[in-house]
Amino acid sequence: MTITRDLTILFALSTEARVGSKTVAALLTRFGDPEAIWDSDIDEVARVANLSEEGTERLVEARGLTDALAEELEIIVEGGTTPLSILDDNYPDRLRHLPDPPTIVYVRGQIPDEAQTAVAVVGTHHAEAEAIAEAVAWGTGLAQRGVVVVSGLARGIDGGGHIGALVAGGKTVAVLGSGFNNIYPPEHRGLAEQIEHQGALISEHPPRAPLTKSRLVHRNRMIVALSDAIVVVRVHAPQSGTMEAIRQGRDLARPVYLVTADTTEASVRAVANGAIPIGRLPDLALVLKYL
Repeated sequence: MTITRDLTILFALSTEARVGSKTVAALLTRFGDPEAIWDSDIDEVARVANLSEEGTERLVEARGLTDALAEELEIIVEGGTTPLSILDDNYPDRLRHLPDPPTIVYVRGQIPDEAQTAVAVVGTHHAEAEAIAEAVAWGTGLAQRGVVVVSGLARGIDGGGHIGALVAGGKTVAVLGSGFNNIYPPEHRGLAEQIEHQGALISEHPPRAPLTKSRLVHRNRMIVALSDAIVVVRVHAPQSGTMEAIRQGRDLARPVYLVTADTTEASVRAVANGAIPIGRLPDLALVLKYL
C-alpha cells in the first residue's frame, strides 16, 4: 500500500491535531482537499474548524510532523493494518452515510463485499450462558444463509455472535473501540485473530490507541451503519452501549429486533426506542424478510 500525502494529512488532523470527523468534513468542503488544508493560512483553517487557541497550536505542530507521521503510517501498514481514508475508493461506503463518518478506518483482514447482506448481533456483556448460546445460534444461522455477522467483540452476546458465524464458516466483522494493539477484552485476542482470517477487524482508532468507555459507545454507530438490521439478543441496562445501538438503529432507519422482551426497565426502554420484540428462538426468516 502506498502512503499518500492526502492520507498522511488526514492522519495528522485526526491524531496529532485531534480534529473530529465532522470538522474534517467541513474543512474538506471548504478547502477542497487535504493538501489545500495544509497549504492554507493557519488562521483561516482554525476559523473554519472553530479551533481554540490550544487547538490551533496542535494544528501547527501537526503540520510540522507530516514526514514523521508518514513514517508512522508505513509502520502501521507493515504491521498488517490497512488505513483507509474517507477519500479512498475502498473506504466502506456504508460508513459514508453516517452524520460523522470516521476520517480514517483501520482494517485487518478483508471487509466483506458490501453488496452482501449484513446483520448485527449485539447485546449485553453481562449475558448468562443461555443468552450467549442464543447469540451463537443467531450467528450460525445467519452465516449459513450467507449473511455477514457484525458485532463489537465484547464479552457475552457480541462474542457469541462472532463465534457462531465462525463455526458456520461464514464472514464476520468486529468493530473495535480501541486500536488493534489493545484488543478488549484481552481474552478475545484469539477470537480477534480468527475474525481477521475469516472476515475483518475495523477501528476508527490507530493501532496504539487505548480503549475508553466513550470509544466503546461511539463505535456502536459503525456497527449499525455496517448492518442492514440489528438483532439485540439481550439488553441489560437502560443506559448502556446496547441501548445506544438501538437508538442509532432508529436514527439510521435500520430495523432493530429485541429477543425475549420482558417487563424490565431495559426492555421497556428498548421497545420505546423502536426495537421490535421477537421470540427467543432465532427467527431468521422474519429478520431477513424485511431487509
